[in-house]
Amino acid sequence: MSRRISPRRPRRVQVQFWKRGEPHAYPGYTTNISLTGMFIGTRSPLPPGTRIRIEVLEGDRGFMVEGVVAHARKVRGEMMRLSQPGMGVRFLSVEDLVRELVPSGYGHEDLPPPYSPPYAEPLPPLQEGAVEREPLWEQVPSIPELPIPPAPAPPSPPPPVSRPQAPAPIPSIPTPREGGGTFAIHFLNPGEFLEVYRRDIVNGGLFVSTRFPGRLQETVNVELHPPFPNARPVLVRARVVQRFEPSGDSLSPNLLAGMGVELLDLPSVVDSLQPYLKGQ
Repeated sequence: MSRRISPRRPRRVQVQFWKRGEPHAYPGYTTNISLTGMFIGTRSPLPPGTRIRIEVLEGDRGFMVEGVVAHARKVRGEMMRLSQPGMGVRFLSVEDLVRELVPSGYGHEDLPPPYSPPYAEPLPPLQEGAVEREPLWEQVPSIPELPIPPAPAPPSPPPPVSRPQAPAPIPSIPTPREGGGTFAIHFLNPGEFLEVYRRDIVNGGLFVSTRFPGRLQETVNVELHPPFPNARPVLVRARVVQRFEPSGDSLSPNLLAGMGVELLDLPSVVDSLQPYLKGQ
């Protein structure tokens, strides 16, 4: 039985993380994320128990979070085509972070007493020979209740007039196309292009983000668009080895919807991209 309280959702978002005590950052990307943690795909997974700081790079909606490595997965060489290296990270809550600032001996006995509202002082005792009077509310004679006449019944509403209503139009739902055609990959900047090249392309694989992934073992065309002036797109042939179906609202951003492909002619792809790697 799974011990996770918060369900994982597939997301692919670029991140960078720092090991506690080190100045340089490690690149990576998320494959799934929940309210309590995430899995970071990276070629530099850290040992379990390592304290890290993560920056999620999502434009204006990015954020920083503290976490601890729960488990690590190291994959070497040709096995990277079959399994993904990375690490599972558990987020540290605000209580965990505040607990580190509070001394261990601090307890409830050190807290100030709770605020108590002032109460009215008791009345002084009667003097000898004084006559205790009845309270004012007991001296007022009771007023007999007058009968309340029943309210008149409201008039019955007129019967509704039935009017014919036009049937609601049935929205047309486009049928997704299964595979086929050419899939284009655009890069935001040279840094992202270089990261994808070192992380995926040189290892013979690539992830294509699309809401209509191809069928498994199907051969597709992938068009790479290097983010450089006057750069021509590079067309490569690839085989679909993984499918990630859209979940929930397919129009939501950052859903891990797409396919993992294996590059069929890796030496040719590397030679075609070499002119854009000079000086990077």
